[in-house]
Amino acid sequence: MKKFIKYIAVFILPIMLLAVLFEVLIRRIPNDYGYKKNYLDHHAKEVNILFLGSSHVYYGINPKYIKSSFNASYISQSFDYDLEILKKYSNQWTHLKYIVIPVDYFSFYGRLENSPEAWRAKNYRIYYDINTDHKIFNSTEMLSNKLDINLSRLYNHYLKGENDISCSNLGWGSSYKAINHKDLVKSGATAAARHTAKDNLQYLTNLHLLDEIIAFAEHKHIKVILFTSPAYKSYVSHLSKKQLNTTLSTIKKLNTSHSTIKYFNLLQDSSFHAQDFYDADHLNEIGAKKLSLKMNMLLAKI
Repeated sequence: MKKFIKYIAVFILPIMLLAVLFEVLIRRIPNDYGYKKNYLDHHAKEVNILFLGSSHVYYGINPKYIKSSFNASYISQSFDYDLEILKKYSNQWTHLKYIVIPVDYFSFYGRLENSPEAWRAKNYRIYYDINTDHKIFNSTEMLSNKLDINLSRLYNHYLKGENDISCSNLGWGSSYKAINHKDLVKSGATAAARHTAKDNLQYLTNLHLLDEIIAFAEHKHIKVILFTSPAYKSYVSHLSKKQLNTTLSTIKKLNTSHSTIKYFNLLQDSSFHAQDFYDADHLNEIGAKKLSLKMNMLLAKI
């Protein structure tokens, strides 16, 4: 029995050591989450305007056009992570005047942990020191990703010199280029179907989270700007009227009950055209510039 255990140990130990080595090497690959944390660690006190939310903001707002702002949004980032980012730097928002958050068609009906992008939760835990879940797999790269993905990342970084940073120095996702645009008709129907909820189980939880964000802002005398992101007509035409109307009526109630809130509905804003979209619900770099300048103008009027 002792010999068997010894043989097993001899077999397993190199695998464990290799796994630990891979874990260390993968964590050293620069990525957007680590970059944004590092930026806020050093510059949160300088930020006047903070953008939070999901990919609609990540790809849609370029702080280059908005003075003293930073884009802390990310793909599938839900209200719970927005709130955790605000709380993490609570004592450092000394110059923060505006928190800008998208409230889109899907915002009240889903969260990162319940989405196909749930694997991204480990990035907040590992690189942002934010842990809203307690799944053990989310504590390591090796356990949360398939081996071929991790090997590919190692190869791309250590042999090809690539990294996982796709955002600008101010947090804008710059990879949705107009030249690589998707079919706006097909992507509209697909995205609308993906964003239409089968139930409203997450609605009250998300509403409570947004209330917490508003309360956080009010306590610190920070204004909250809510907006619904622009989308192409093929996306809008496939939305559930019930879900959309519930979302808009909820925002209206929040807007009227809190003097610190301003809301802008840009869903069907006529200034955005086909050439501004990467796909039916995401802007490209042309549309991002347009939305950023528009947001800058709206903020200046408040």
